[in-house]
Amino acid sequence: MILDPKQRLLYLINESWQILFQRIVSGKQLINKEASLQLQLARILNDLGNAYCILPDETFKLELETGYYGKNIDITCHLGEVKAAIELKCFMKSSNRAKNLDMYDALLDIERLESFDEFDIKFFFCLTNDKYYSNSYHKGKSNSVSLKEGTIYKANFEYLPAWAGEWKVKRDKPIIFKKDIVCNWISNNGWYYLQID
Repeated sequence: MILDPKQRLLYLINESWQILFQRIVSGKQLINKEASLQLQLARILNDLGNAYCILPDETFKLELETGYYGKNIDITCHLGEVKAAIELKCFMKSSNRAKNLDMYDALLDIERLESFDEFDIKFFFCLTNDKYYSNSYHKGKSNSVSLKEGTIYKANFEYLPAWAGEWKVKRDKPIIFKKDIVCNWISNNGWYYLQID
């Protein structure tokens, strides 16, 4: 048994994600959008988190859509004094959203997650049933915000989406990561996920 609360919370988040992913892959859990992904991950994490409170007076707390400096964090949880923030993205084949904006939003979430200094643990998970995000060649403007397998974003380098200044969208600010970000996707039975921690 892991006694260190930080290591235990890391384990709980990873284990909760693996349980949920396997349930999705097997068809036992249906996910149709980010809200259902958030709810189901929170449900599993809350159950495991409370079961893993083993030290005297130790508590586990979980909250959805926690306000943090004017933005919401998808899931926050605490095991004793150790705090974790989790950001999620869910891109479904059936969506008609622009894929380049989806990828840009994912990169923005990762950048924002890095700035959550009050949290000891930070996770980003992106789930999709569309191999475009993980395995396709991203050409044109999409290439500037690609999440394709093997893509590396270097720390302290400014990444600007190729459409900056051309479109009437508010999604064109530069992105700067504090550490290198590597896109390594896991796939199983037509489902894919990207995990950044």
